[in-house]
Amino acid sequence: MIDKLPLAEKTNIKNWAFEDLVLKDVSEPTLCDIGIHPTENQIILVDGTIVHNTAPPSIKVEASSLSELLPVPNQLIASNGMKRNSQLLIVVPRNTLVTETISVVVVAKERSLVHKTEVILETGAGLDLVENYIGLGKFNTNIVSTFELKANANLTVSTVSNMSAGTIVYHHKHVQMENDATLDTTNFMINDVDMVFEDFTHLLGSGAEADVKTVSIASGEQKQNITVRTMNIADHTVGNITNYGIVKDDAHLAFNGIGKIQKASKASDNQQETRLLNLSKTAEAIANPFLLIDEGDITAGHAASIGQLDEEQIYYLMSRGMSRAEASKMIVSGFLAPFVDRIDDEEMKATLVTKIEGKLSVREVYHYGEDT
Repeated sequence: MIDKLPLAEKTNIKNWAFEDLVLKDVSEPTLCDIGIHPTENQIILVDGTIVHNTAPPSIKVEASSLSELLPVPNQLIASNGMKRNSQLLIVVPRNTLVTETISVVVVAKERSLVHKTEVILETGAGLDLVENYIGLGKFNTNIVSTFELKANANLTVSTVSNMSAGTIVYHHKHVQMENDATLDTTNFMINDVDMVFEDFTHLLGSGAEADVKTVSIASGEQKQNITVRTMNIADHTVGNITNYGIVKDDAHLAFNGIGKIQKASKASDNQQETRLLNLSKTAEAIANPFLLIDEGDITAGHAASIGQLDEEQIYYLMSRGMSRAEASKMIVSGFLAPFVDRIDDEEMKATLVTKIEGKLSVREVYHYGEDT
């Protein structure tokens, strides 16, 4: 067993019960067991079994043994490999452009989810993917998602975490990109779990470009530790990180943004922006931007801010007849709207909006608990 925990160990996760997993054999599930309405171009797994698959025949879909793309796993990635009880392989063949958005729904119903998704885009392939992780029982979770983009491949992916409240989740995403591959990814950590989430993107080939966006809302006594890293390893590569978060009540939210440009990655660019809204005196918001640069012929920058609701904006909206709570909610919803609007799946978008509105309940978005 590898001793090293994820990078978020610096924010006090050493005592989290990641290994408190319910691992047992379960009866083969059916689609009727989960209350999800299937759609076209969708893959649904329940407790490791594919119960619905209407993905187009042009792509390969299997719940089979997967490769181990990660060369230096931490303790939790190693645990995923040893205890895995759910897996999905998606391969888009060479020069295949999938015109429909593919939805992947992974459900934990009767046991802990120890899952890996592996997505491979061969040379010149294109895919728009939405992955949604759902917990129906109170089981801790360990998820690893890997994405391998060959030369000139193009991937757009949205990741949504909907695991059960009161549980502990570790989720690691790992992306490797070859020459001129492009990635546009948005991560929605809008849940009620204590979570360590990592998104690591490796720009291995010349001309590769990645745009990585992550959105989180932490409320109650929730703890979220999020690390997003892009590594420029080849010349003329571009890595962009955008982190937006809201923290309220007694919650803790930490964003670690890491941009690393390695030697010989000439004419590359690495940028990051982190913006956090703190809606409570007792909540904790942390933004840690890092730039690690070993090459001179590059451009790079970072920006980070932690603030409260803008009183002038609230006053303006109240002058137009809104209550303070309504004005606050509108501002906060607008803060996240550009990310939510990127989801093409209308049913998933509606579910996400409902979840956001629930976490930003009217009474609780008062600025620092004011009640006027």
